[in-house]
Amino acid sequence: MRFFRRAFELETALLAIVLGLAALQFGLLPALVQISPKELVLVILIAALTAPLHYGLMHETMHGHLYGDERVDRPIGRLLGILLGLPWETMRFGHLAHHSLNRHTFDRPEVLNPGEPRAPAAAIYYFKLVLGHGLSYTLMPLPALLPASTTARVLSLMGSGPDVEQLRAAALRTFTNMRRRTALRLDLVAIFALFGLALWFWGESWPVFVGCIAARWSVLSLLDNAPHYGMPLDSGLDARNTSLPVPARWLVMNGNYHGIHHRAPQLSWRELPGAFTQSNAPTQGSWFASIARQFRGPLLLEDV
Repeated sequence: MRFFRRAFELETALLAIVLGLAALQFGLLPALVQISPKELVLVILIAALTAPLHYGLMHETMHGHLYGDERVDRPIGRLLGILLGLPWETMRFGHLAHHSLNRHTFDRPEVLNPGEPRAPAAAIYYFKLVLGHGLSYTLMPLPALLPASTTARVLSLMGSGPDVEQLRAAALRTFTNMRRRTALRLDLVAIFALFGLALWFWGESWPVFVGCIAARWSVLSLLDNAPHYGMPLDSGLDARNTSLPVPARWLVMNGNYHGIHHRAPQLSWRELPGAFTQSNAPTQGSWFASIARQFRGPLLLEDV
């Protein structure tokens, strides 16, 4: 009982920190104090550094682990998604698809197919790596604003292939569900309204707010594929477990144990270190090295 009470208190404390920082970012800070240009840069840096924690809490709600009650986790997850500009319903769908179809067609951005020109592929790849993944997650939900009857036509643009067909069928079931579609639409409206208000609150300093959002999307883009970069396309449940100093693990909510998370998604973030220790598996380099490795660029299919 004591363990669960302490865990509840820990999640609540981390959530309070994230929501407090979000309130400052969305306009409370300029309303409270006058800050210098150097301090404005620090604000953007803090937004970037705390992005993994913010997403990590949202990630726990996707798996139902934050408080273990969907009636609580879902609204909290939706709020966290709104504050990132990333609607919870689409993020959850994409993440669970990542688990069930690891390294699917849209989940291997570094792969360069034989005969594909490297230069244009590299330009697209590096844009996705630095910012594009986060940006794409903000654009993908927008078709939900169209009538539900257009969903099949929109999803037909995904292309073809066995894994694509599985994704399309799952997406069609998910996003023609009117309860989820309504929730997604409400979240999009909330994002537009909240971001607009934030720009108004920041006034002439609006680039600071834009910089905070861009910095967060950039960090999440860099982390998106890092544990899988260069791994075989038939990885199955495999992903890298990497080393990271204990204090930093809190900022990423033990996301360095991504391999353990893939093999045991039923475990909460607090349980991952113990599960990794029990597995006797070695770490595969450092967490920072796994991020830096991605800058090698696209890889030929036979090299993956």
